[in-house]
Amino acid sequence: MAGRWSRIVDAVFGKDADAANGGASMSMWGEWGMSDAGMPVNTWSAMHHGPVMAAVSILAEDLAKIPVGVWRRRSDGGKEPAKGTDLYRLLKRPNDWQTDFEWKEMMQAALVLRGNAYSVIVRNKRGEPLYLVPVHPDRVMLWEAPDGEYFYLVTRNGLHEMAKLRGQPAFIPSEDMLHLRWLQQWHSLMGSSRIQFGREPIGLGMSLAEHHARFAGQGTRLSGFLSTDARIPKEVREQIASDWQKAKGGPRNAGGTAVLEYGLKWEQLGMSMVDAEYMASREFQLREVARVFSIPPYKLGILGADSGPSLVQQGQEYLNGAMSGYCERWKAQLQRTFDIDGEDLFVEWDYAHFLKADIQTRFTAYRQSVGAPWMAVNEARRAEGLPDQEHGDEVMQPVNLAPLGYEPPDKAGGAPGSDQSGTPGQGGDGDAERLPDEGPAPGT
Repeated sequence: MAGRWSRIVDAVFGKDADAANGGASMSMWGEWGMSDAGMPVNTWSAMHHGPVMAAVSILAEDLAKIPVGVWRRRSDGGKEPAKGTDLYRLLKRPNDWQTDFEWKEMMQAALVLRGNAYSVIVRNKRGEPLYLVPVHPDRVMLWEAPDGEYFYLVTRNGLHEMAKLRGQPAFIPSEDMLHLRWLQQWHSLMGSSRIQFGREPIGLGMSLAEHHARFAGQGTRLSGFLSTDARIPKEVREQIASDWQKAKGGPRNAGGTAVLEYGLKWEQLGMSMVDAEYMASREFQLREVARVFSIPPYKLGILGADSGPSLVQQGQEYLNGAMSGYCERWKAQLQRTFDIDGEDLFVEWDYAHFLKADIQTRFTAYRQSVGAPWMAVNEARRAEGLPDQEHGDEVMQPVNLAPLGYEPPDKAGGAPGSDQSGTPGQGGDGDAERLPDEGPAPGT
């Protein structure tokens, strides 16, 4: 037994680690290293770069606020919440110390930054899942057994995590780990990191930001200078500089009138071509970071006058591209891990949540949907948190917004009284309550 465990430890931690793990245990620091711009780029240093931090937080928060649930398909083609399933409960409350928003945000941030996100599925003795414990990806190592099975070695950190994972084996089986992956390029069991692939543009942006910060803190930038052909003593020069700063420096003195002595002249210094090019390069690097994370530039505060798509179009492309791509990864992995067939039971994200902020678009869609024969008034009211109305569950058809299947009286067998147009019907005087056998109306 001791020999078996020693071989396992050697395979995981020793010289055979890369071979046993298919290269998945390569050092984060050694693999990424320094960028050509001279900046160390890894998940920790990249998150201290403003654009990267903004991109990761945007992708994490946007996914976390989209409602997700488990649904059961009905025989009539509709759907209903599958409240009796374990996954439905876990998606509403993954554990007793995190909200569903916090858990999704934490998992999504790890997926964006590192390409892998992990949550241990803690089960009871009957094998039923009790709660999910998210684990930092840097503390998880994949271990592959010779027979093709694979396990996750989780390094516990902190008393809380140790307590919640107490009783779990050192090598957690794959069926007890929710593992989200992005772009399985080198290894079918492990994802890849965007930070790793985008090392050079991110490193260049970090270098420019550091250069600008050092320049602002240590460099000298004059808005202008006073000049004269006369020779002025040192004491006089210092007095002139002090008086000038007091009289003309600061925003309160902007636009004042200068009275110059000793033949002094004011010379304005503008932005040089080098400065202008530097600012343009900073904006270009912001766009590079936006490309790395597949988000529209306006998300990072780039609002140029270029001839690109409108903000509404960019927002729709963002939903159809990066955001829905991540949601589909979540959906497929949740269904696989919790044994949901995807047919009778399925996971679904509510993308309509992205329209919540645009009330005009939302209400226009309701008006068109209720006016067409596929959405009832109460469905639209429920979407806005309003109570149902009587007869509001009837789907309307375009003909005068009558209930679906309604036919005018002249086509439904000649009912007495007036028809929809107001023309007298079989009653003879337009009175819907008078029947034909009651004779003519009084006074006729």
